[in-house]
Amino acid sequence: MQRIFPKHLTRYLRRFLQVFRIFTVPVVFGLGLFGSECVGAQTPYSLATYQMSGDSILEPLGAKQGQATRGAQIVKTREGQCTLCHAIPEFKGQVGNLAPLLEGVGSRLSAAQIRLRVVNATALNPQSIMPSYYRVDGLKSVDPQWLGLPLMNEQQIEDVVAYLVTLK
Repeated sequence: MQRIFPKHLTRYLRRFLQVFRIFTVPVVFGLGLFGSECVGAQTPYSLATYQMSGDSILEPLGAKQGQATRGAQIVKTREGQCTLCHAIPEFKGQVGNLAPLLEGVGSRLSAAQIRLRVVNATALNPQSIMPSYYRVDGLKSVDPQWLGLPLMNEQQIEDVVAYLVTLK
């Protein structure tokens, strides 16, 4: 059988398709991996209001209390997709290297600072490639059925923040 692509290009193409499939299925189709906590496409969703203070969001979204164990699950699975770009302590799977290591993030940043970065990293750096997990306006190329829906709800954001604060 004759190869259409040289061997090294085939390897890169295969890797690209693996990453593309992992990235596009949840993002383009609305991160439908949240189970019972998923914000449904049929239900209009109202974002909780929050106040930025410098480089932080001081109050938890929707007055929710985060659970670090649930946050670890979100961060380390396809649900949050954090491992596409970040290396995470004690995570044994494949990780990305496009973004900072999350090791020690809890000693570098406060919970309020982490919250803003998860909610809307582009508020601090407009060139950031990190998705804004709790933003619905000003986005491009969003499937119409997912318009107006955040990638994560308030509880998921607070769970992720609770976990990341533990990474000292």
